Amino acid sequence: MLRSLSIGNRIIAMIFIMVLFIGGTCAAFLYCLETVREFSVNETDTVMFEGQKDKLKVATDSMAATLGSVLNNIPDPAERNGELQRMIADFRYEKDGSGYYFVTEGTVMIAHIKTSLLGKDLDGLKDKNGVHMIRELAKAAEGGGGFVRYIWPKPEAGDQPKLSYSTMIPGTGYAIGTGVYIDNIQKSESRISAAIGTIVRDNTVRILAVLAVLLAGVLVLSLFIGRSITRPLQGATQAAHAIADGDYAVQLDSSGRDEASQLLGALDSMAATLRDNMEVIAARTREAGEKAEAAEEAMTEAERARAEADVARKQGIRQAAERIHAVVERVYDASSQIASQADIIDRGTAIQRARVQSTATAMEEMNATVLEVAENASAASVTGAEARKLAVLGSESVSRSVEAMNTTYGAAEDLKRGMNRLGDQAEGIGKVMEVITDIADQTNLLALNAAIEAARAGEAGRGFAVVADEVRKLAEKTMQATHEVGESISSIQAVAQQNIGSMEKALSDLGEAVDLSHKSGDVLLDIVKGAEDSAGQIQGIATAAEEQSSTSEEINRAIEEINAISAETTQSVAESSEALAELAVQMKNLQEVLDGLLQDAES
Repeated sequence: MLRSLSIGNRIIAMIFIMVLFIGGTCAAFLYCLETVREFSVNETDTVMFEGQKDKLKVATDSMAATLGSVLNNIPDPAERNGELQRMIADFRYEKDGSGYYFVTEGTVMIAHIKTSLLGKDLDGLKDKNGVHMIRELAKAAEGGGGFVRYIWPKPEAGDQPKLSYSTMIPGTGYAIGTGVYIDNIQKSESRISAAIGTIVRDNTVRILAVLAVLLAGVLVLSLFIGRSITRPLQGATQAAHAIADGDYAVQLDSSGRDEASQLLGALDSMAATLRDNMEVIAARTREAGEKAEAAEEAMTEAERARAEADVARKQGIRQAAERIHAVVERVYDASSQIASQADIIDRGTAIQRARVQSTATAMEEMNATVLEVAENASAASVTGAEARKLAVLGSESVSRSVEAMNTTYGAAEDLKRGMNRLGDQAEGIGKVMEVITDIADQTNLLALNAAIEAARAGEAGRGFAVVADEVRKLAEKTMQATHEVGESISSIQAVAQQNIGSMEKALSDLGEAVDLSHKSGDVLLDIVKGAEDSAGQIQGIATAAEEQSSTSEEINRAIEEINAISAETTQSVAESSEALAELAVQMKNLQEVLDGLLQDAES
């Protein structure tokens, strides 16, 4: 079917297919970008949610350990409840201050920022979805710690989904819990999604602009290359038809180094050779015609002489015979010259046929070479397409790796900020413990002063001395417990600083990995572009080679026609040679007759 189309139409069809291919590639690329964006948002949501869970667990476990150390030195339940309420009443976290702690004993609220809930059994409290949050949190704490999701009112925002974590305070029957509102996570997710969407949209516009410029350049270059292929082939085809019609005066422009220029040069040389050979043949033919006319005149003269000899045989037999003998010699000479010219014409025709045959052989070899080039170009086009597919797959894998690394990088930064906040909270607890230590020191001093005053009072101050001694012991226990809590807080701060350092190093390594992945993606995009350009050029070469092969076949047919004409010329020359040979035989017979006449005349 393609052989029925011209090369120009084939090139236009090839350009149209290339445009469709690039358009399909762009559509697939945009679809992949949108898929990657959705995947990134989903992964960000998952990572942020898991990060919030880790933050809640670490903060709650740390607070539980601190409260456990404090409560171990307070045996009275009422004092414990009061100390718990005092320690968590003003403690807040999250930017909007919506994060706080609460303490329960079973399902009874012991400490909470809402004092109206203190001392109440909240076992029957449930949200609008029917979740008994206090009951579920108590079960999670008794099971070693766990999470519960439920709906809870948020100041200035109404009912919002909330994620809470609860665990037991070591050494007590109390459970401490805290939670964060999920809408805070969703707001962060929305900001990240909007940022990713902006990046994807900007990069998409840039890529489409670059592709449009490249496509315009490729179209102009393809049209220019197609014109450089079709114009020489059209000239070669017209020249071949002109030569086949007998016009050997064609002039072809063979400047250039491509196959089409070589073909035009070969046609030009062939036309010049045929023109020279035909001029030689025409000259030899005219000369042979002149010789034939001379021979015909000689034959006429011989016939006339023979008639005169018959009329006046007795009067001038010898004279007529001599004249006929002279004519025969002239005929012999003319026949020899004609035979020589015919031989020259035959040799020229043979040379012409040999050159035409050589040209036909060269055209067949060039046609075979062109077909081989077309096959190799088609194979190279297939290989280039496979390389482009592999490069596109590699580019997509690198893009996914970059997005995953960016997501991990953001999660690591959030975790680092959480660790910093944990360190700050530990420092705040340390300051509280310093205040407690100062109070214990003052209490100890007051107990000592009271004991001294009781000793001065004698028997009347003995009971007061016992109370002062108990107060002093309690102050010493408080100082010891405060010292232990301070050591625990120092350990937490040291571990937090170590985790922050490790997180900063991980962030640095992730940043380098993201940069390297970006560079790999750019290199693979360049490979994709180079593979697409090479595939298009190779396909163009293959198509041009097929059309050039078709043109070569037409030229071969024209050469075969010229060869047939040369064969006919050779046959005509051979027939002329046979006629001359027959004329020579007749001249010999005439010579014998003349010899007989001379003998008769002498006798």
